[in-house]
Amino acid sequence: MIGLDLTQFLGRLHPLLVHLPIGFILLALIFELKRFRGKGSNFNFLQITWFIAFLSSLFSALMGWLLAQNGHYIDTELTPHQYTGILLVLFSCVGWILRIKNIRLPSFFSQINNFIVLALLIIVGHLGGSLTHGSDYLTKYAPDFIKLKFEKQKNYKTFEELPLDSVFVFKELVQPLLNEKCIACHNNEISRGGLNMSTVEGIQKGGKSGAAFTGQNLNKSLIFKRISYSQENEKFMPPTGVPFSFHEIQLIQWWIQEGANYTAALSEFAFTPDIKALLLKQYGLDTRAKSWVEKVKLDPLPDSVFIALENANFSWRTLSQSNPLLDVRFQGDKLSTEALSLLETYAPYITWLNLSGCEVKDSDLKVIAKLKNLTRLNLQQNPIRARDLVSLKTLTHIEILNLHSTLVNQDVFEVLKAIPSLKKVFLWNTRVSANAVLKNKAAFPQTEFISEL
Repeated sequence: MIGLDLTQFLGRLHPLLVHLPIGFILLALIFELKRFRGKGSNFNFLQITWFIAFLSSLFSALMGWLLAQNGHYIDTELTPHQYTGILLVLFSCVGWILRIKNIRLPSFFSQINNFIVLALLIIVGHLGGSLTHGSDYLTKYAPDFIKLKFEKQKNYKTFEELPLDSVFVFKELVQPLLNEKCIACHNNEISRGGLNMSTVEGIQKGGKSGAAFTGQNLNKSLIFKRISYSQENEKFMPPTGVPFSFHEIQLIQWWIQEGANYTAALSEFAFTPDIKALLLKQYGLDTRAKSWVEKVKLDPLPDSVFIALENANFSWRTLSQSNPLLDVRFQGDKLSTEALSLLETYAPYITWLNLSGCEVKDSDLKVIAKLKNLTRLNLQQNPIRARDLVSLKTLTHIEILNLHSTLVNQDVFEVLKAIPSLKKVFLWNTRVSANAVLKNKAAFPQTEFISEL
């Protein structure tokens, strides 16, 4: 333990020592300029400056190596900084050797070495800063035009085409964040604090300090507490690299508050407005309650279909440019066999249908019952009775049914019980009395009946 503590102590001198070689290398490069180069003793001073630059870079690299032994750094980010740091030490040594009086080489070699040392100094400094403060340290508060050019925008996995019940919150939203920020220090080989986060079982087991996550309890969820600390706190996690962003912390907080369930799908969670906005922006997940027409995915129809509809006396329009579902209205006085055939042929595409005042009869309704994506049906001013509507029970997505000025009576309520998707039914100017509506209202808590007062 004493040896480990000493290694950590010496390693932490690296940020202090790293500024010494930077200063001496820059000083040496400045003295390389012609206006600063004199004769005699000035050249000896240049040699001494390069020697101190080499020596200080060597000690800085050594302390950096000791610091890296704590296991807090991600290898893929640490390795480039280490290798370029070693190269900087070597070329600083070359810079010193080239200034020794007894060595006579063309100035061309010194100029090349100066360029290499300056380039390495910039690269090593940038990689070290990114390793400690995150890759966006320099650009975080830069003007937007600089950010867009140099800053890598984080791309989260998107789920636009997937239903909510097929997206599992921990596996697909939370665990990738933990793998990115925590797994370097908490895995099968390195389990700092006794915590192994490479598996769900390891996360559930927790570490020496307690549970990693406790459902509905942020204070007992140690991982959440540590990623939420100020970066000045010695317990802040992760200790190096890019910390969790505000939105990532917000997502983990929501998951914990919802019970920290490791297997639940997104459809099983409740959403606050902030979480809805986060899921939509970062993951393309639209958690709004969607109507049936928003869920249906169909290929666009060819123009020949629309011409055929018009020839059969239908007017039509698509719901939107991106949704090929149709709003169709029959313009004639009597529904023809040709018109019914077209409705049957393109049944999946028809979601709003207006057949008002065109002598619709029982046999016609059996064809209309095949329109599986129908959500609105206008049958007003037709000689249809309650019993004729029985065939419509196959329309599992219909929400609005207009029956005003038809022959339906109070028997219609028994028929409509088989169509639970209904939200609004128009019964004005029918044989259904206002009292009958009031009497049956309790049996249809989700349905509004519109009739005479």
